[in-house]
Amino acid sequence: MMMSDLPHDLVEEILSRLPLISLKAMRSTCKTWNVLSKHRSFANKHIGNVTASGKRDLIMIKDCKVYSIGVNLHGIQNNNNIIDLSIKNKGILHLENLDLIFKEIFNVFHCNGLLLLYGSITDDSIRLVVCNPYWGKREWVKRINNFASFDKLAFGYDKSCGCHKILRVFDSYPNRLEIYNLRSNSRMVSSFPLKWDIAFMQDGVSLKGNTYWYAKDRRSEDCYLICFDFTRERFGPRLPLPQPFIDEFLGSLYVVREEKLAVLVKRWRGGKSEIDIWVTNKIEPDEVSWSKFLKVDNTPRFFLTEGYLIYDEEKVVVFFNKEETEGLKSTVHIAYIVGENGYFRRADLREPLYQPLCRLVCSYVPSSVK
Repeated sequence: MMMSDLPHDLVEEILSRLPLISLKAMRSTCKTWNVLSKHRSFANKHIGNVTASGKRDLIMIKDCKVYSIGVNLHGIQNNNNIIDLSIKNKGILHLENLDLIFKEIFNVFHCNGLLLLYGSITDDSIRLVVCNPYWGKREWVKRINNFASFDKLAFGYDKSCGCHKILRVFDSYPNRLEIYNLRSNSRMVSSFPLKWDIAFMQDGVSLKGNTYWYAKDRRSEDCYLICFDFTRERFGPRLPLPQPFIDEFLGSLYVVREEKLAVLVKRWRGGKSEIDIWVTNKIEPDEVSWSKFLKVDNTPRFFLTEGYLIYDEEKVVVFFNKEETEGLKSTVHIAYIVGENGYFRRADLREPLYQPLCRLVCSYVPSSVK
């Protein structure tokens, strides 16, 4: 029996279980399937199945292309004493010739299924593009330009009107903000008295439509979190970190299952490092509470340079690193798998990540927004 002979409902059910990377092939295989895939009802069903599968897929930008990357842990479900890691490049997501437009993509931001790409185009100007990998569509952000090197960008979602917005905090005018509404294509510039500085070279992370950063008081140099609420279009109050930090290193903020925020703290003692990971119990623009997720003792001094992934249900963290081999002839990409009760294992990655994890969008969930 051919697929074309099957009932429509059964065909829809089968196609709705395809992985995201197969959408382009499905749409080009059959006109009927192409039409079906563009229906909002099918898209919502397909996205629901992708979300329910619980698979940890990432999106990676390399050579101005968007790749789908699968990261899987093995051995946990069987209570195996050995936990292994595999990273698989699943292929390129179709996004209307990004590699022909951009010369280089500097950064990528993710919010509610959309990507905001920031980079230089063929005439060397700096531009922003918003993409939806699910539909394979992109759109220029036309009214934000004249970027300075250290301007801060954020990508968020206004819950009151159901639209995405972009925030720019000017480096040269520290009290000046610019907000761009993607739906209305409108731009607003306002002033906001900032008594703190967003951490240098630290990108914010989007959670529940809002963006969070590390910030430091300009006088006391105390560290804390700050949140920009895209619905109210303002910064919230200072949010305390789980403990005071003086000489410790704060790793990148990490979003856990689009529900929680994680903070990594690293300190050096006697040539070895200790790492604490804290996860939020509650996180809102004006309120936060923390609990310690995992403590790792006696890690190598060079530990943690490329980022990390948290598997909260399994109580496992995967740290990424790279090491130069003897004679500096090549680079080895490494993952350290850390769990409860002192579990610590090194795994060599057969397939390198190519970019630091700050260039990856973790736990990407597609969106039917057009």
